[in-house]
Amino acid sequence: MALGTWDPDAERAAADIHIDLHQLQRFIDWGKSEQLDRLATLLQGDECQTLSGLMHLDASHWKQVAASHSDDDLLQLIRFFTLAENLPGWEAGETSPVIPLAKTLRQRGVKLDRDLLLWIRSGNNNRYLPYGAL
Repeated sequence: MALGTWDPDAERAAADIHIDLHQLQRFIDWGKSEQLDRLATLLQGDECQTLSGLMHLDASHWKQVAASHSDDDLLQLIRFFTLAENLPGWEAGETSPVIPLAKTLRQRGVKLDRDLLLWIRSGNNNRYLPYGAL
């Protein structure tokens, strides 16, 4: 278990966070280059605490982002946010970005394959993933 430091200024910044497309591209690139197993070292300190606010943005924000991304990019973001939820302060439960991203793929006719579904369940203990409360 990793312990982080608490910064009240970073916590306020996390509450006021917005989706930065350049930051999302970093997350996508980490997934494509198989670096997601190193998230704890890629996201550190204030950046980690500030970006944790992404986990609690309204689903409508994620649906808007999803509209301008490819299916593969959405799959990479699903992978990122599934593992990110294991970072201290990134726990999201039913507000996880994975849920609206997975729903968008399903609406596009893209099904998450069995291996990915098993990977999501094994890489995270959030019972709402990938599709939310059923």
